[in-house]
Amino acid sequence: MTHLDAIAKAAQKLIALCQKEKQTKTDKKKMLEIQAEILESIENLAECELCGAISEMIVTMTLADVTAKLCKECGVKSLEAGKIQSSKQGSTRKRARRAKTPTASSAQATPNAKSTRAKQVKPIEEPESPAVLHTRVEAETGIRKADVKRLHKIVQDIAAPMSPAHTLTYVQREADIAKIKVEAAALAKAVTLLTDNSGSQTASGV
Repeated sequence: MTHLDAIAKAAQKLIALCQKEKQTKTDKKKMLEIQAEILESIENLAECELCGAISEMIVTMTLADVTAKLCKECGVKSLEAGKIQSSKQGSTRKRARRAKTPTASSAQATPNAKSTRAKQVKPIEEPESPAVLHTRVEAETGIRKADVKRLHKIVQDIAAPMSPAHTLTYVQREADIAKIKVEAAALAKAVTLLTDNSGSQTASGV
């Protein structure tokens, strides 16, 4: 089943719940679960840079120094033509040229460019250990450390990157299912702290 099929199927479930004569708290939980399913499927869709079509199969192709993400049909057409023809071709080609070695004039205009960039690079901070993180979240949110650990596990189990709003909705739904009693404001702050820490660990290869 494709991602579009999954979205359509989940939408039908959501419509069925909305058409019930009376909705319950259980129905609300089901709606949140369906929402998470739909968002995950939508995030797995990609756009072709030539025709703008949404596709589940997108390939990155480079022809004649032009790189673009293409759907199957545009990829075949580009291979047959021997080049990527697109309204975005000019900007794509320019980006490729800018990536080359700077000219002599630009090098003279910015003789200290490398040293300036080196000064701007900040050292990578070591992420907090789980124990330290849990203690800090407990102190800042008032949530019991045992519940903080359970929330952290939920955040770490998110398979695909989500926006902050979607992450909070997902964790809130999982917390309700796991019967973790936390106030909305405290949960939002805890998710922010735990998500930021998880992101730094990923960036540092932890």
